[in-house]
Amino acid sequence: MAIYTLMNPGDSPGVTTTALAVSYAWGGRALLAECDPKGGNVLQGFLTGRLGGIHGGLLELAMAIAHNSNPAVLWEHVIPLDQDAREWLLLPGIRDPRHAPQLDMAWDSIVDVLETATEDVVDVVADVGQIGRPDTPMKLIARSSLAVMLLRPTLRQITAAKPRLDALGRYVGTSVPVALALIGRGDYSDRQISQVLYGLPIIGRIPHDPRSAALLSDGKRSRGLIRVNFLMRAAARLAVAMREHAQKTAIADSVEEAG
Repeated sequence: MAIYTLMNPGDSPGVTTTALAVSYAWGGRALLAECDPKGGNVLQGFLTGRLGGIHGGLLELAMAIAHNSNPAVLWEHVIPLDQDAREWLLLPGIRDPRHAPQLDMAWDSIVDVLETATEDVVDVVADVGQIGRPDTPMKLIARSSLAVMLLRPTLRQITAAKPRLDALGRYVGTSVPVALALIGRGDYSDRQISQVLYGLPIIGRIPHDPRSAALLSDGKRSRGLIRVNFLMRAAARLAVAMREHAQKTAIADSVEEAG
């Protein structure tokens, strides 16, 4: 199993909503880790505060690791997102962005614990929010099996993504495959976007579907829930593409090393 990171270039193109959808549609046991230094949204959004009083989460995990190096401490800070606690899980993010500096020295230990989780047959989908900020968890991205940049196919988003992807590439080199996923439609073709953004592959597209997104971002419910709408179908395809791209890259790297 593996760690997959989802990020955006800013201007809120729906990374948390997409991370929720992808982890829900993962097709296996998945842990959504809210690692955005700006704070987590799932408890008050998707769960609409129904799990008030939760004391676990990313910051609490970092503090616990400092006193207990046993990786099993992770599970004391994870909560179920559905009725089956074995399938769709959440590591809640920090509640106050002013606490983000407390994570700076803890990322190596946090990633160690998350990697141990993957050994327990669970994939980790980590929402790192906007990259390019001083508090971006680059150490987490650098140890992921795949990093996916989510962006809208607009000039503003493409322009914002380019320097951030350049900085990411200089940090991780070729050790981490990076791919793109588009949110909604725009004025540019996939080929044009890929060419501008360093030839990175576009492995998925999430529709601009505010009504369906509200089921995830704000906890609004409908009779059909979220299994069958267009957003979830696209998220399921993206989940498959993420796994396949990471596996294909890993195989290619192994062949290159063997050669």
